[in-house]
Amino acid sequence: MTNEELTLYNIGENLDSLMTLDPRGYGVCRILYRAARDYAGEPLSVHAAKGLVAHIHSGDLVYIITGFVLLPWKQPETDGMVSSMMLARFLIKAFDCTPVLVVPEECMEAVRRLAMVLGFHLYDTVEEAQEYPFSMCAVPFTKDDREAPAQAEALLAKGVPAAVITNEAPGRNAKGAYHNAVGKCLTELEAKSDVLFNACKARGIYNLSIGDLGNEIGMAAIGDHIRKYVPHADDGECECSCGGGILVESTADNLITATCSDWGCNAMMAATAYLLGNADLFQSEEVQQRAMEEAARAGLLDMYGRNIPSIDGFGRSINLPLVKLMKELISYPPKVVQKTSGWFADTIAKGYFDGYYGE
Repeated sequence: MTNEELTLYNIGENLDSLMTLDPRGYGVCRILYRAARDYAGEPLSVHAAKGLVAHIHSGDLVYIITGFVLLPWKQPETDGMVSSMMLARFLIKAFDCTPVLVVPEECMEAVRRLAMVLGFHLYDTVEEAQEYPFSMCAVPFTKDDREAPAQAEALLAKGVPAAVITNEAPGRNAKGAYHNAVGKCLTELEAKSDVLFNACKARGIYNLSIGDLGNEIGMAAIGDHIRKYVPHADDGECECSCGGGILVESTADNLITATCSDWGCNAMMAATAYLLGNADLFQSEEVQQRAMEEAARAGLLDMYGRNIPSIDGFGRSINLPLVKLMKELISYPPKVVQKTSGWFADTIAKGYFDGYYGE
């Protein structure tokens, strides 16, 4: 193991620890992380960052699928949406690529407003977004199962993406039903964007899913673990007539689990910024605050249905320090690398980290 490898490993451990902090104390984030970590074989944030760096290049398209509509308000939530818009900004800055945001229609107003706050251009078509710098496009995806395959193929015909990333995006279970966290049926409310995800995966496109429970696209990658330990996930545990539980049927090749999906997405961006040698690619707490406030003004809700600057029930008092600390954790190591090189050599020689201890 080299000094650089040990640093990257521990940056990943630090970021993963932050994204799985458990202020609520009910433990599901820890349940999910154990299985997801085994699935990845290394810290999840760094694993995902390596994938982005390996697969995304200048001029590429990148699909970002997000947008979870909540009952009883029938309005989308902040979790997933805020960090997906931040991810679009990050990808433009880091890779000079073109993000394509795929969302339910209810999210489009928030997308328009957040694009303005975050400082990039938003277009309705892939062609326009590819023509201009600092640009992305947003596509409202159908809620009709019958229309979803044709819309997915039509979108892919405009250009095959280098990667598809799902972030707090609802997915169907094995019975074809969509659910919220407590097992209520959401099938009529949610975009059928897992059809697009599966079409991308079938083409061999790099895919990554971010989730915080098990009812999100891609989470069946650790399905046996979720069925066993997460409430409402197993057959017969949902509250609707399908009897299939909240666990989705779709399986991602790469996975991030976190306390809330936004925290997982933030950790991934921070790790990617470190790999690219530019911590300033990652958002500041000021940018995070502006995005959260604009999301609330645009009508996005937190998990409790409140129209306030909050993500999964966590307000600015938690989210802003978390973003700041993530940025500090990727900024600090390069500043002290010359001072600490001897410490690394002595530590590595002792063998504790041989084979990346703990994987």
